Amino acid sequence: MRLKQEYDDKITQLQMGGSQGPAEIAERIAPERWFDVLAYFEVHISEPDAPQLYDALFEKGTDFPANLYLDDEDYQFFVVKTRELLERFAPTNPEAWVELGLQHILCRRVAVDKTKASFYLNKGVEQGVAIARPLYLYYNHLGLLSDIERNTAKEMLEELAAAGDPWGIAYAAHLMVWTDKFEEVFDNIQVLKHADDPKLLRHYYEALQFYYSRKGDKAKQIEVLQEGIDKAESRYCRFIMNEIKRTEATTMEQLQLLIPAYQEIFEYGITDAAVQLALIQLQAIGNEPKSAEDYKDVLFYLQKAFDYNNNYAGYRLACLYLYNESLQDRTTGMSLLAQLDERYDYAEAQVELAEIYLEGRLVSADEQQAFQRFTKLAEKGVHYAHLRLGNMLEFGYAGTEPDYQAAFVHFQAAAEGKLAQALYQLGRYIKYGIHGEQPDPAAALPYFEEAASYNNAAALTEMGLARETQNEPDYKQAFAYFSQAAELGYPYAYYLKGVYLQNDYHQSGSPQPQEAFIAFETGAGMYDLNSTYELARCYRSGSGTEINLDKMIEYYRQAADRNHVQALTDMGLCYEYGYGLSRDPVKAEEYIKKAVDLGFPYAQYVLGRYYLNGLVQQDTAAGLALLEQAAERHVGEALLLLGDYYFFDYDQLEEYDKGFGYYTQAQQLGYLSDGLGMCYEFGVGVEAQPTMAFSYYRQAVERGNQEAGYRLGRCYYFGIGTEVNKKEAYQNFLEVAHQGNSYACYFVGTQLLEGDGVEADLQEGADWITKAAEAEYAEAQFTLANCYLMGDGVEENEALALEWFERAADNGHEEAIKLTKKTRK
Repeated sequence: MRLKQEYDDKITQLQMGGSQGPAEIAERIAPERWFDVLAYFEVHISEPDAPQLYDALFEKGTDFPANLYLDDEDYQFFVVKTRELLERFAPTNPEAWVELGLQHILCRRVAVDKTKASFYLNKGVEQGVAIARPLYLYYNHLGLLSDIERNTAKEMLEELAAAGDPWGIAYAAHLMVWTDKFEEVFDNIQVLKHADDPKLLRHYYEALQFYYSRKGDKAKQIEVLQEGIDKAESRYCRFIMNEIKRTEATTMEQLQLLIPAYQEIFEYGITDAAVQLALIQLQAIGNEPKSAEDYKDVLFYLQKAFDYNNNYAGYRLACLYLYNESLQDRTTGMSLLAQLDERYDYAEAQVELAEIYLEGRLVSADEQQAFQRFTKLAEKGVHYAHLRLGNMLEFGYAGTEPDYQAAFVHFQAAAEGKLAQALYQLGRYIKYGIHGEQPDPAAALPYFEEAASYNNAAALTEMGLARETQNEPDYKQAFAYFSQAAELGYPYAYYLKGVYLQNDYHQSGSPQPQEAFIAFETGAGMYDLNSTYELARCYRSGSGTEINLDKMIEYYRQAADRNHVQALTDMGLCYEYGYGLSRDPVKAEEYIKKAVDLGFPYAQYVLGRYYLNGLVQQDTAAGLALLEQAAERHVGEALLLLGDYYFFDYDQLEEYDKGFGYYTQAQQLGYLSDGLGMCYEFGVGVEAQPTMAFSYYRQAVERGNQEAGYRLGRCYYFGIGTEVNKKEAYQNFLEVAHQGNSYACYFVGTQLLEGDGVEADLQEGADWITKAAEAEYAEAQFTLANCYLMGDGVEENEALALEWFERAADNGHEEAIKLTKKTRK
């Protein structure tokens, strides 16, 4: 025991008169001389200069740097010796009772003794030491002592302050500044500004700087901090000044310039400075794997801070041992967490343990134990624990069923702590009525707004969605919210941002497909399902990128594998039509069935169509049932197909009139084919009204329906519901003929051959007639036969004429049958 031997030698020399008293004792004692002065104090403890020595040793805080770097054995000697001397000194100098109490609580954790700390502080109270009772109550509130319930201790301290006790005012101000009564602190502490006791003056500046911090007046806070440093030698003010500089530092070099100040502050007892030293070192090391040697200083500072009762340092130390690959020591890490949990009731360590058991990261997952741990934390008022309990109850844990109402209660409790995620969850429950109440989007909005103010990305997204649905939608503001959420890394926001950019919903001037593609690509890279699907669609259409069917299928498949119903349906359609894949009706049906099983209405329509048309197997009853289900869910295509089924009497049921009802429902949903026009033209299910037929054909054409284009041409050609206009008829027929409609091809050819509404062109007319004839349209085949017979637009060729007459006859053309003497098939 090196220190004990050296100290005993000093005592011997002093007792023999071989050493002079310390010079310039009023100055702060350097650590290397502190034990010389302590030895002198022991020998002269009953002499008149002892109080001056006591003040230099303890009141100026020089004891901490003297013992900070001692090893465990020498520190034990320090503890025993200082406590022994203080107990000898206190009967004649009562202030030492308070110091003795502090030496039992503001020491290394191995030497903490709360019972004795309370005993000695109360001895100071009994001896009338002014600081003793306020300090005793303050420490009880902080939990450093546990004789009085924390809130009771706070109330008693406030009573002392209200009675004008200067120390009561000082310590009450430190608590009040963190409450909604902080505005009162300024006036309350003015009495301390001119205090004779320098320690009271330090408390004045320390409380005042917190007051300005709460007010958000940084300039004034810095001014007060500097005064506290200059006028009261407040080391805590120096620490806060350094903290402000740390938050303002933008480079590693600027942070490293703060290290000497943090080092000095730590060596005078502020262990938070040691934590900052460790964190700066960690930041300098970075995320790349390093050797254990690189973490030497980090471990040293955290361990020292933990030794002197900084529980956060112990928690960070545990996390390094648990999660840092270069230092991994799970036994030590778990031991530290257990110690912080069981001996020091430290909430952050308890939360970490609960998370470990919940996620099964380092031990076998145990949701029941995690729930119990979070429950205990919630009972202590830890808001984060309420949040985690809410999450567990929402999804069910350890085999239990979800309990949305209980989850809601926990989210409410968590939101009281202004946790952004809890505020968001509370808003979500209220918006969608998850807890069993009626959905109330308006009531949810304030919670989303508050969560968004803390940059909660999900809440920002909800704010954007709310802007879309308000009475007067504000799409620009919605886009701003989605963009902000995307910048915070929220995957779903990238999808929404991409949709806006792709369609220019926010009216920026024009769509931005390239930027939309980037947004979808980023979202897909973050595993957002909707972005993955949209990325496939970009590759399909060439929106913002080049068309790439291989990429399209890649992303469709990724989304389909995660049961995205639209992706499943699109994969089915790609297999149906052989788009980007080899045509495979069986696989088409498999994908569509998966989407149907997931309840996607459009897939019900597609599968109904498959069964109706016999893509893989014919099952009219099942097809109709699926189409009816899709129709009930407002799938317009299903209504149109049902209309066609009855209008064209696919199964000879002769229930033509039903078609009109389905066509009408589809039209009300914004879906229009030529079906409704045909009902009005031919009086099927409704009284024949040619003008209505013409109107609906025209509307359907405007929506891109090919068959309606042909029907509209007929209206102009024959004067159905409008005046005869062969020229307009030709334009309609021509447009649809280019799309492959064989009937329109026939009419275009006929008008060109006859010069009917258009300048005659026999060769071109014959070409269009040929297209219709090759599509097995009997009327066109009969006309083409006549062209070959007469040499109209083609070279005269009786053999070909006969061939086309026979094909027309085969397709049931009456005149062709007579000419070729064939019977109708």
